[in-house]
Amino acid sequence: MTGEPHENWSGSYLDTDIDVSISGRVRVFDLAVRLEMGMSRHPHHPPYNFTMAKTHGGGPYKNGVSAAMEQFAMGAHVGTHVDALGHVSKDGMVFGCRDVLMGDEGLDGLDAGSIEETPPIIGPGHLFNGPSFFGRDLTPSDGLGPEVFESWFGDHPPLEPGSIFLVRTGWMKYWSDAERYIGLSTGLPGVTVDGAHWLSEHGIIAAGSDTMNFEHKPNSNLVDLPVHVHFLVEKGIPIMESMALEQLGAAGVTEFTFIATPLRIGGGTGSPIRPIAIVDTPR
Repeated sequence: MTGEPHENWSGSYLDTDIDVSISGRVRVFDLAVRLEMGMSRHPHHPPYNFTMAKTHGGGPYKNGVSAAMEQFAMGAHVGTHVDALGHVSKDGMVFGCRDVLMGDEGLDGLDAGSIEETPPIIGPGHLFNGPSFFGRDLTPSDGLGPEVFESWFGDHPPLEPGSIFLVRTGWMKYWSDAERYIGLSTGLPGVTVDGAHWLSEHGIIAAGSDTMNFEHKPNSNLVDLPVHVHFLVEKGIPIMESMALEQLGAAGVTEFTFIATPLRIGGGTGSPIRPIAIVDTPR
């Protein structure tokens, strides 16, 4: 394992270099799925639950004023989310060669690699549009490796250090069919471990996809996370999953300014996010 842990910026500030320029009229794309009861989720993660704690009408207010409020509960890896670096370990270690620590009995969450360490993810974004590249729908047999990315970027602006790389497989069309979307019985298209190495060598700072599992799962019998290990444990590159990339793909957008930030969850292994892509619009 290589690298050093992120500066502990949580609750303070972070000094960093960001290669973005936003001015004038822009179009902002919402890249998050809607949080709602019954939405697709992996069975290992708690479901999203929502209920109204108070509805309008009644209460202590005067002059016809009322307030409503809700309560909700969910797993940190449900819906559009980002993995903390400590979400995955290898040989008892997380990013920065730190021992996996879980506080007293693990009930307080991660002491090393928690989501609080993850800084805002801001920078130039690149979308790899799988259906556009292949000219067809992707299948679980489609692994995205170096040769695919070399070909894609031969026709698009190069992937520079500090970039955020997103993968559209088109799998979001199955979002309402949890069994199909999760791919437990079929596998999923996605980035191979060789493709992950190619991306990290090009200096990306974060990656994401429209699938529930970022990496390639050619069949349902494969129980392994080599891409997660490479990005999270070895390189300190956060992974975002279940991203809504259909509108971005339909608009033909492949370059944009990307912004996302996780919630400040003490000891968290991940966090819901609402990422956005900002695109210049014609004058």
